[in-house]
Amino acid sequence: MTRLVVLVALAGLLAGPTGGAEKPYEPTWESLAKHTPPEWFRDAKFGIYTHWGPISLATMHSERDSGWYGQKMYMPKAWEFKYHQEHFGDQKTVGYKDVIERFTAPAFDADAWADLFQRAGARFAGPVAIHHENFALWDSALTEWDSAQKGPKRDITGELARAIRARGMRFIATFHHGFTWQYFEPAYAYDAADPAYAGLYGEPHKPGTPPSKAFLDQWLAKVNEVVTKYEPDLIWHDFGLGRVVTPEYQQRMFADYYNWAAAHGRQVGVAHKHHDIHAHTGIIDFERGREDRLTPYPWLTDTAIGPWYYYKNPKYKTVDEIVDVLVDIVSKNGCMLLNVGPDGQGRIDDQARAILRGIGDWLKVNGEAIYDTRPWLVFGEGPTQQTRGGGHMEGTDKGYGPRDIRFTRSKDGRTLYVIALGRPEGDLVIRSMQVDGASADARVALLGHDGAVGHAVDAGKRLVIRVPALPPDRRPSDHAFAFRLTGFDVSLGPDARFEMPGAVTVPPEKVTLEGTKVRVQDVGGRPNIGAWDNPKERCHWLVWLQRAGEWAVRGEFTSAPGPSGLTMRLAGQTHTVAVPKTDGWFKQVWVDLGTVNVPEPGVYHLTLEPADAAAWKPVNVWNLQLAPAE
Repeated sequence: MTRLVVLVALAGLLAGPTGGAEKPYEPTWESLAKHTPPEWFRDAKFGIYTHWGPISLATMHSERDSGWYGQKMYMPKAWEFKYHQEHFGDQKTVGYKDVIERFTAPAFDADAWADLFQRAGARFAGPVAIHHENFALWDSALTEWDSAQKGPKRDITGELARAIRARGMRFIATFHHGFTWQYFEPAYAYDAADPAYAGLYGEPHKPGTPPSKAFLDQWLAKVNEVVTKYEPDLIWHDFGLGRVVTPEYQQRMFADYYNWAAAHGRQVGVAHKHHDIHAHTGIIDFERGREDRLTPYPWLTDTAIGPWYYYKNPKYKTVDEIVDVLVDIVSKNGCMLLNVGPDGQGRIDDQARAILRGIGDWLKVNGEAIYDTRPWLVFGEGPTQQTRGGGHMEGTDKGYGPRDIRFTRSKDGRTLYVIALGRPEGDLVIRSMQVDGASADARVALLGHDGAVGHAVDAGKRLVIRVPALPPDRRPSDHAFAFRLTGFDVSLGPDARFEMPGAVTVPPEKVTLEGTKVRVQDVGGRPNIGAWDNPKERCHWLVWLQRAGEWAVRGEFTSAPGPSGLTMRLAGQTHTVAVPKTDGWFKQVWVDLGTVNVPEPGVYHLTLEPADAAAWKPVNVWNLQLAPAE
């Protein structure tokens, strides 16, 4: 590829993909704020993408994760440094450029991949078009370091775009090359110092040097080239968009894409990870994380069934884990973009394929509660609390159970879906919902089950679903159970306030215990305070309450030998309540602990103690929640 050809292509693409056509969006935050996320994205809910490229070939026989192999192989203290020397050669002469040449991808089959994505229930899909290591998986006029001229010598992005669209899915492309400027800095001590390879590694520079105009021009031109050649419905940018790329080029990228879409009558979106940019435009994305509350704006989680890039014997999530998180995301107004990493030959391994098929099996039965839905008034209820929102919080997940409930609704609001994140047994009481009325044909149905599902409304106007006891071969799913509600007039019940923003959860594991026997224990993945046999022992917490006024307090307890009683002390006020006898230690009940007047925002001391030492029967404490009472 000659330098003249590259310069001509670069100049054309920097002019924007619409050329001289009328441009409704200017490269300013004020103008870009007019753009809204597309309706199709809000409807789609679930997509799949692939981290795949020369890194997949480099680590294919390693049993260690190395998604940043292209950088780490040049860092002497990283394990990849010696690994590269053992498997490829000395970095002075055999660098990442040589890994690219070995990446021939003989087993890559775009149609087979697209078949699997469709089978998994994805509504949008596409490749990582270019990762931090700057290798373009498309036929580019801007660089010789692309999959059409090196390695596979195939237009990977083009083949996937055709196959994905042929199966009715939206096509997406993700861009990670904003970070390329810093990614290869360790390589400049090795083969990247040769200017002949600057098209891959970039121009040598010292760490901390701002990106050059030439780099930023190439960055933008590559995005615009993919947009004009493959017409993605959504593009996604990794953290380099905010860490390296300057605001001028950020704004130009958004404006170019939005204007291209307007000129072609397309509804598109741009996903990214930066809250400061999201204040103006785009779809906010959380890598391996999600919102902890229902939001008024749509958002995206990008996560993976296991590692980003394939390596030997990877550890994968279960179908159950992925389905539960998908439901949680959708209930909060989000969508999931799930990564699968093919191996260096282009194969998706059997275990990954089985996981994707398992997700598809669940969506085939329960998809109506996911696709084309919108959130209800609250996202859900249940004992399992997300510790925080945002990115990189998956490791704090505790696992959901059948008493964790999520809600979605049809876009017209006439159908409500109640999704239990596990197989419920017996009656399922929906505590956040108040039934204000019901038509004569009001009905509860279990998706995937043709039989009748009984229901009742209790004295507190809460819906009680009589979950049918089905043998394993008749259950509609091995994962979350979704119920369809029609004909009910519902509103938020009093308990919904504990699921709203501003509510406070006081977890058992944060307790300070006064005593020698009472302890925090873990049962089935849920911590609780147990062995509370001695009525002289007490439980203490410090609780930050962010507003003055009335706060409602409730607790989740069990007392197998009960009934018993507890006294709560908070903000100088005392409440004593009865704790009923429960059906064993694992059938929890919620108990209203009363309302407390908080004089001013601050940190308060909350205490639980036996109400009557003589009548004390042991109580296990599973959860405490506080919520503004107004």
